[in-house]
Amino acid sequence: MSFIVQPQTLHFADPLALQSGASIRDYVLAYQTYGSLNARRDNAVLVCHALNASHHVAGVYAGQPKSEGWWNNMIGPGKAVDTNRFFVIGINN
Repeated sequence: MSFIVQPQTLHFADPLALQSGASIRDYVLAYQTYGSLNARRDNAVLVCHALNASHHVAGVYAGQPKSEGWWNNMIGPGKAVDTNRFFVIGINN
């Protein structure tokens, strides 16, 4: 069973300096979150994608039943990365 998720974005106007000396200016980071951050703020799990170029790691989009995230079998209530315990952040890096 999948749960409904919604993509979110953060806009960064300030340049991001890279190790090469170049920088990325005026960029948007897409992400999705699952579960809740606890009061101690120590239950966060960051999931970075490898080759699929997507922040959509679990759940489905509303009205799109075949839009399961690429790690849907691992992230969610009662799964290996249990969103009843962990606050999961999937980023589009």
